[in-house]
Amino acid sequence: MSRNQRLADALVRKGLTPGQLAVEIGHNPKTVERWVSGGQVPYPRAREVLARVLDAPVALLFPDVASSFSGSDELVGLYATRAEVPVSLIATLASEATRNIDLCAYAATWLWDSIPGFADLLAERSAAGVAVRVCLGDPASEAVRLRGVEEGIGDSMAGRCRLAISYAGPLVSAVPEAVRLTQTTLYASIFRFDDEVLSNFHLFGNAAAASPVLHLRRRTNAGMAANVLRSFEAVWAQAAPLG
Repeated sequence: MSRNQRLADALVRKGLTPGQLAVEIGHNPKTVERWVSGGQVPYPRAREVLARVLDAPVALLFPDVASSFSGSDELVGLYATRAEVPVSLIATLASEATRNIDLCAYAATWLWDSIPGFADLLAERSAAGVAVRVCLGDPASEAVRLRGVEEGIGDSMAGRCRLAISYAGPLVSAVPEAVRLTQTTLYASIFRFDDEVLSNFHLFGNAAAASPVLHLRRRTNAGMAANVLRSFEAVWAQAAPLG
């Protein structure tokens, strides 16, 4: 097995050495060293402890570990609310993407606000050969107006869309065709990084930040992740180029 660079990076972010982490979680230092070196994968309970101590989801630290969820081997993680999705997960997935980055949401201002230079990061990935597509809500559309009513924020939803469009400016300048506006009713926001797919449900009367998120890993062209991506393609196909 190759070195677990994600685990090593998480240790650096928390300012811990493998030995200090071992003390923190009550494990043998040599065992922790083997986890970092990739020579051994911790048991499920230890993975959960590591995720809690390092403030990083199991799916980020150990992406190759088979899902423990029954019903589908595509389900990597489930978050009760979008607010619980670690920003580090999105930043890492975006930075590591080599083929595709697809984002579909009315505004998703939390991404632009939480990840420094997010638009610049997307532009950099595009320059590196990654196909980047960002689909935002048309602030003048009936769908956006209605979503604002449903969430109880009225015209603020259209305002968020306009803000997201302005945030995407550096990406539009670098890759004009990368951003489109949709007038479609969205039943979920979609965030795709190669085969990693996060789907944030839109629940009536609920803000997206307070609604559940599925983290899927596409394994076939007939599974849950593929269904989510087909929905993205349908929205993208009818969306209008920005400007």
